[in-house]
Amino acid sequence: MSLASRLLRPRLRREPFGWTVALARPRLLVMLGRPTDRLDPAAPFEVHLTIGHRCSQGCRGCYIDARPDAADTMSDADWVWVLGRLARMGVFHLALGAGEDVPLERLASLAARARGLGMLPNLSTSGRQVTPRLTARLRVFEQVHLNLDGTGTGAGVNGRPPWSPGRLMALRILRACHPRVGVNLVLTRHNCDHLGEIFRALRREGIRSVELLRYKPAGRGGRDYAAMALTAGQGRVLVRRILALALRHLMTVRLDCSFAPFVCAAGFSPALLRRIGLAGCVGGSWLLSLDGRGALTACSFHRPAQPRDFRRLGGPGLFPEFDDWTRRAPEPCRSCRYLDICRGGCHVVAEHVNGDFFTPDPECPLVRRPRSNRPLFSRRMEG
Repeated sequence: MSLASRLLRPRLRREPFGWTVALARPRLLVMLGRPTDRLDPAAPFEVHLTIGHRCSQGCRGCYIDARPDAADTMSDADWVWVLGRLARMGVFHLALGAGEDVPLERLASLAARARGLGMLPNLSTSGRQVTPRLTARLRVFEQVHLNLDGTGTGAGVNGRPPWSPGRLMALRILRACHPRVGVNLVLTRHNCDHLGEIFRALRREGIRSVELLRYKPAGRGGRDYAAMALTAGQGRVLVRRILALALRHLMTVRLDCSFAPFVCAAGFSPALLRRIGLAGCVGGSWLLSLDGRGALTACSFHRPAQPRDFRRLGGPGLFPEFDDWTRRAPEPCRSCRYLDICRGGCHVVAEHVNGDFFTPDPECPLVRRPRSNRPLFSRRMEG
């Protein structure tokens, strides 16, 4: 049986709650077992690997604070050890990225090794290194997502595309040579009101897969977070707008886990959200992150005072602050019917804004309205 055939077969993993079934195409995780308040798995479903931090682009919101003179300590031998360890843990998916001065060939070589170990590697890139010659190497990735510049104030305004000419060329090269290409877009208060224009531009380019990420106060992104975060008004209507745009343009739209408070506040029933597998902060549980300096963190945006060393991969109790949050939840989260789903929202945001990791996400629409736990939109949105 060929490697491709083996990877398309479902993978099973025993869990504390039952079983997880992982499918490659369609990309799907199915959790089977007894009902429980928390579906914490035996090992992460996905691990984010930042292979290196060298980058000369200087993006103002770079969450890894990549720089031209960045010094990384992880060698290729270290990464090979990491991949073997993750495979033995039963990890299903890997998300690979790096500063844009790190050769994509290096990421492709590690992705090929991950494939051989039974894991599905995915790539996020700004596309600066993408050329027709390189695209054959990039087919080793299950999916390739192009990172659009989500921090500018003019994204999609007045018919202009939400990308530079170089990224447009990279997108077209990727679309011509890879069967599964999408885009990542960081949402800010400056581009959120132009999502309709952005989606129309993406549709013209044949894009059908979009991942929306909340702007995080990590790395250089913390410097002007207050000026980039969504406004209260944008947050209240965000989920309704995204659903309408996804249906209108027939796109698959994924939201990162930090948007869970906005989804919950939209008025869906908790039972429905549990059935579709919505989960808020799953750092240290559903996912882990490892960077080029050997720092093991609960998620890509988590910056603890003392990061765990990568050799502790698979060890118990690595991130108790994430594990304990729902048990220690303060009001209004403690009384919220979405607590076990949302898990307090994004704790990276809470720590930056409030100075306290254990406070609720200050931008949750229900936290902004602490005297009411009623949905913000019509009950007809419960399905």
